Amino acid sequence: MLNRDHEATDLSRSSRSRVGESLRRLQQNIEHTRQTCGQADEQFAAWHEKWSDRRDQITQRLEMIDAQLEQLSRHNRHKPQLSLVGEEG
Repeated sequence: MLNRDHEATDLSRSSRSRVGESLRRLQQNIEHTRQTCGQADEQFAAWHEKWSDRRDQITQRLEMIDAQLEQLSRHNRHKPQLSLVGEEG
């Protein structure tokens, strides 16, 4: 009888250790996911800040080009046109 009790105890220990191991892996995955999400949030914030700066620069340049074109059109009776020139190779 003692042998059967010992086997049952070993079985429940191995079951508990498998459950415990699964819970430990789950906790590690949760921590890894939180860390990854935090890094992604930081990267997105950095990208958004750079894009905002670039967007402002582009806006300023376009406004300057518009002002120059407006000034040119006042002095000329022909309105300036944008033309693209390319080479076929």
